[in-house]
Amino acid sequence: MCGICGILNTTFEPLDALNPIERMSARILHRGPDSYGKFELPYLSLAIRRLSIIDLETGDQPLSNETGDVTLVFNGEIYNYRELRKQLIEHGHRFRTHSDGEVIVHLYEERGEDFVEELNGMFAIALWDESRKRLVLARDRAGEKPLYYWQRNGALVFGSEIKSILEYPEVGRALDFEAVKQYLFYGYVPCPRTIFSEIKKLPAGYRMVVEQGQRRLSSFWRLKDYLRPLGKPGIIRAEETELVEDLRRRLREAAISRLVSDVPLGVFLSGGVDSSTLVSLMSELAPGQVNTFSVAFVEKSFNEEPYSSFVARHFRTQHHLLRADEPSLREGLQEIAMRLDEPLADPAVIPTFLLSRFARPHIKVALSGEGSDELFGGYPTYLGAQLAQYYLRLPRLLRRQFFDRLKALLPVSSSAVPKGLFLRRFLTHAEKDPAVRHQIWFGMFAPEELDAILPEAAGNPPPSIRALEPLQNVLEGAHFENALAEALYLDFQLYLADDLLVKIDRASMACSLELRTPFLDHRLIEFAAGLPAKLKVRRFQLKYLLKKAVEPWLPKQIVQRQKRGFSVPVAGWLRRELKPLLDEMLSEERLKRQQIFNPPFVRRLIEEHHQGKADHRKTLWTLLCFELWYENWARNS
Repeated sequence: MCGICGILNTTFEPLDALNPIERMSARILHRGPDSYGKFELPYLSLAIRRLSIIDLETGDQPLSNETGDVTLVFNGEIYNYRELRKQLIEHGHRFRTHSDGEVIVHLYEERGEDFVEELNGMFAIALWDESRKRLVLARDRAGEKPLYYWQRNGALVFGSEIKSILEYPEVGRALDFEAVKQYLFYGYVPCPRTIFSEIKKLPAGYRMVVEQGQRRLSSFWRLKDYLRPLGKPGIIRAEETELVEDLRRRLREAAISRLVSDVPLGVFLSGGVDSSTLVSLMSELAPGQVNTFSVAFVEKSFNEEPYSSFVARHFRTQHHLLRADEPSLREGLQEIAMRLDEPLADPAVIPTFLLSRFARPHIKVALSGEGSDELFGGYPTYLGAQLAQYYLRLPRLLRRQFFDRLKALLPVSSSAVPKGLFLRRFLTHAEKDPAVRHQIWFGMFAPEELDAILPEAAGNPPPSIRALEPLQNVLEGAHFENALAEALYLDFQLYLADDLLVKIDRASMACSLELRTPFLDHRLIEFAAGLPAKLKVRRFQLKYLLKKAVEPWLPKQIVQRQKRGFSVPVAGWLRRELKPLLDEMLSEERLKRQQIFNPPFVRRLIEEHHQGKADHRKTLWTLLCFELWYENWARNS
């Protein structure tokens, strides 16, 4: 795991004498404190900060081929590098190290730009071919590892994090106001935009080739190519049994491949099905030697410690428990806000950061369960698609009467599962297009709230319409058997890629800890994409097929437990401990100076939440995270 950055003058004129590559790499030191490497030509600079995981002695980067005309820096891990290395040696390639990175160099010699198709792993790659004057940038299929870029006036600047690119003197910090709309709607900025108008994300599963001054962007892997074809016959019971066995085999292979390491490993354990499955598989290989790490919260509705401790005892792990009280969570919020160079409204980034910092003295690599919910149907919101089918069968007048009565009875909740908030959104937006409806249930600002906080000039489309652009782009050219299949696809392409994977990458790498996600093995992803939706959610049972597969491995209590997100007590926190900070960061005077948000509307949200009249945790938390980001990264731009 590493941090990479680079500068290419596509006109091949010499770079400025005040080349900022040293400053760029210094800004991502946290991603790789073990060693520093640099490769320079008059018109090119590549740099890397390395976190040593595989081949500790000879695996430093940059890495080159025998002739020195192909040079690589990359961030990530290649899990099938041993098999690839053996094949390449058989083809006559000679290796100087035992690293996974050197395999990429020789694979490029063998396959050219298509080398990425052979890689099983998480990666962000920068490879320079001097003989062709060609730069190849590539990012893994699911988007586990980040890569950003900026291009102007013949210069291409890239890096693992935005903060590295901002060290290049010509890069501006002007906001992308379309990205602001999207952030408020989704809680993150969907690819390819970033919050800065001049900087873009390289999409997951894409490569960028810059050759002779020309830039080509193309995908080498698309999830839509593996979706279940429309009209395919259903699964009979015998086939379901075969699929369960196939899934078990794939899960075991994915987990074992991610145990390749020359440093200590562990598991982030919540006590849910996903992380418990990883503990079970690791315990097969090293009984009683697995390190597990969990967080315990004071608030009962947020605390998963009884489940995680139960799993740890069951598998006899070496268990480490972090007790996160309110002062530590507040401290974590302030610290992670200084590190996030793009706003992120996922409160789970705080406990993820605290847990990473807690685990780092014990291990250098941890396994985590991200991806399972999107692939196998783990979110309660997926039940909404089924409920909507029944609800929409009622006559319109009856639906309206039902909505009005239930809305008046719904409580204002501060628990981890805000049923009142979700039901209000469900009833208000159930009649919308299924994809839009699902995103509203899942997202932060509802359309009517977005239009109120970001008033547009007369004649322009309202912000809520413009914010749908990423969703529409993701859906283009894809076809689904039903609304549930569409929702799963959307969450993989948007929420997983631009929220969850950003969260775990930034939170863990801020502590120089590598997180690996076995459920995102691309072979497992392709298998899951081809499954019928009814094998993922059946009769209101989430993760039906996955739970069938792991039943022999896990205690019954864990397989049958209700899904609970990894979060913090935001609703009550905003009313109590964070009230002074919220009032300060969202004050009318401050918002008027910024001229981004509608101050009276924000004040109404705050007052209703403080008085217990409404649960505005999502909107207020989204705004607070934006303002904390703005204070650290944009205010003085």
